Formats: sequence, structure tokens, C-alpha cells
Amino acid sequence: MGAWSTGSFGNDDALDWFGDLKEAPEVFPFIQETLAVGSAESIVAAGAVLALLSGNSDIEVHPHVAEWAAGRPTPPAALKRSAANAIQDIIEDPEADGHDVWAELGEDDEDYVAWLANLKKIQTLLH
Repeated sequence: MGAWSTGSFGNDDALDWFGDLKEAPEVFPFIQETLAVGSAESIVAAGAVLALLSGNSDIEVHPHVAEWAAGRPTPPAALKRSAANAIQDIIEDPEADGHDVWAELGEDDEDYVAWLANLKKIQTLLH
């Protein structure tokens, strides 16, 4: 059984994506590619990483992500805007990978509400 939660790194896909990020020769191009063609979970994880790299220490990330991010450069504003837009696309598309799973729980379900709140918090931190 895989890991699954409402947090940015609470699922196997996001953790796998982070493993790939650590191996990427260049961080920001890898994140840009993720935003263009990645799964919903990897896009959310990428947004959380960008928020963390922007100095937002109140973003909830896996401890290994926080360790990895220490001392890394701040992302360009255009990349942060791309991430915020990609997350908005997930929020607006009920058929988006991941969104459809949470939406099945119903708009009043506390996990669905927490998942949406996490996405919106990341967006806010990226602006």
C-alpha cells in the first residue's frame, strides 16, 4: 500500500519525484519540465519546493526536502508564477490526476478541504 495524505509530500509519487529532483543535473529546468508535463502530485511537490527555496519556512515539507533545500538558490519569479498557474489548473480541473480522487470524497470532506487548502497555501507563498 502506498503513502497518501493531503500534504505536499504525503504520497509516493511526490517522494519519487523528489528522488528524481535530487539526481537532476539542474534543479530549475527539471522543475519547469515537471510543471509542464508532471502528475498533479509532482506539480504540487514542485510548488512546495519552490516556496521553500523562496524562503517560506512555514511550508510543510518532508524533512529530507528541507535538508536538501538548505543553501540552494532562490528560484526565478517566472518559475514561481508557472508553478502557481499549474496548481491553479489542478484546482480548476475536476478531472486532474489527484483532484478527482479527493473530489470523490465530497466538497465537505475534511481531507478534500485540507488538500485544497494546501494547494492554495502553496500558491499564496509563490506570489
